[in-house]
Amino acid sequence: MSLMGAFYVGVSGINASQNALNATAHNISNIDTEGFTRQQVYQGNSIYLTIGRSANNLSQVGLGVNIDEVRYVRDYFLDKAYRNESGRSSYYSTSYEAIEEINTLFGELNGTAFQESLQNLKDAMTSLAISPTDSTLQSQVVTVAGQFLNRAQAVYEGLSEYQDNLNEQIKDQVEKINEYANKLAELNKQIVKVEAGNIENANDLRDARNLILDKLSAMGKIEYTENLLGYVNVKFEGVELVKETNVNTMEARVLDKDAKTGFYTVLWPSLGEELVYDLDNPVSALQNSDKGSLRALLDARGTRRGTYADFTETGFENVENSSVATIMMMFDRLCYGITSEINTLLTHDNTDKYGCDSIIQSALTTEEYNAVCDGRSNGTYDELFCVIDEDEINKDGTNVKYSICNLKINEELLAQPSRLNNGFIQEIDDASADNATAKALEKIFNSDFSVLTPDASTSLTFMGYYTGMVNSYAELGEMYKSVADALEVSVDSVESARQSVVGVSDSDELTKMIKYQNAYNASSRYFNVVNEMLENLLTQLT
Repeated sequence: MSLMGAFYVGVSGINASQNALNATAHNISNIDTEGFTRQQVYQGNSIYLTIGRSANNLSQVGLGVNIDEVRYVRDYFLDKAYRNESGRSSYYSTSYEAIEEINTLFGELNGTAFQESLQNLKDAMTSLAISPTDSTLQSQVVTVAGQFLNRAQAVYEGLSEYQDNLNEQIKDQVEKINEYANKLAELNKQIVKVEAGNIENANDLRDARNLILDKLSAMGKIEYTENLLGYVNVKFEGVELVKETNVNTMEARVLDKDAKTGFYTVLWPSLGEELVYDLDNPVSALQNSDKGSLRALLDARGTRRGTYADFTETGFENVENSSVATIMMMFDRLCYGITSEINTLLTHDNTDKYGCDSIIQSALTTEEYNAVCDGRSNGTYDELFCVIDEDEINKDGTNVKYSICNLKINEELLAQPSRLNNGFIQEIDDASADNATAKALEKIFNSDFSVLTPDASTSLTFMGYYTGMVNSYAELGEMYKSVADALEVSVDSVESARQSVVGVSDSDELTKMIKYQNAYNASSRYFNVVNEMLENLLTQLT
């Protein structure tokens, strides 16, 4: 080899070692950077010079080493497994958080705020049954009923506010997904531009793109492929979200039918306002639809405020797939049952105005029921719970004017509690006390009210219904928690395996740095020796 060729060997060694040191330093400086993938330097032979030929072989001399590639190391299958498990984990953890919020509103199961108000109302009716004409006890009933109503309305309004909170989270997530989609399209453009000459890999840009795919996978079900040019195309819930540098954005829009609640519907504007999710179709692990926090938020919120009118003999109409709307419906049904049965007994309304006569008749014997309804004269029989807005309806037109938040305590009874059931005096010849109504008011709290769900066989009292309702959500929360915990373990396991491939080890990188530094020093000394030889040769010639 000529001395000039030897220079090439030394210079190539210096350059290769310097580039390897740069890559190692880059790894160490990004050891805590989210989504960063460690980069590896691949070295290869430089060109060869042919200095001679024989019959079968060429006599060649190499000119050193080149950096063939600085490659980032990822495992496609681990990435896919992580994103799949992350989507499912996010769905169940978000669903569990919704149940936890519901339990908090009901006193975290250990509190007794609403349960005490229900028990106090029952106790007030029990005391009244002992001495129904006692004006003090009548006043106590009106006062305790007001406390019960206030507490019930606070719980229902809290659930409504939580629905509104979920609604805003839905809008925020849609905006975030669109933001990620636009970033992906821009990254696609930059990556293809950098790698167009087939000289450099856009490793940091690819890391940023992979991090976005990780985050998108937690929000919904995604599918993605990288084409030969380097573009990543992404589908979200089966619809193209990103195609090369083009983005198909979603929209969270309040439709006309939801003007009253302000609930957002998530749709694809470019596809004729096609819905992103069919919320009438429940999620299923078998259908691989239990993925993403966006679907979990939509399922938790529901499409309406749940009311007693959504409880039918065939099921929970319109709210069965929503945890918050369902508990609102069950709670409103409980409050409607209590207020309507009390009103029916106090007003002696034989027209079944509230649709609860069958429940009252099942609680009372025929003689008791007749004693309440018969023998009345022209007394003043006011409702205890009055409707605020007679035109209160659901978005589908169902009249729900007796929903808990549309009730108030009769102002005339607040001003004069002795008007309650005409002072419990039967205005007949002997002016006797109306013990029958007082006893009936007490008895409805100890009698069966309703089954918890249409497919249940056991009928429960008011207190039993409330306890069963709260316990059912505690059990649902435990189910979500157990699934979320199991999936979190799975996600952590996959992430651990993934980090063993892509993660940066400071000890490994420092070892490499020492190796490349020594190689750099060796190449430098080699270069100096060749330089001295050449200088000595030139000196001798002159």
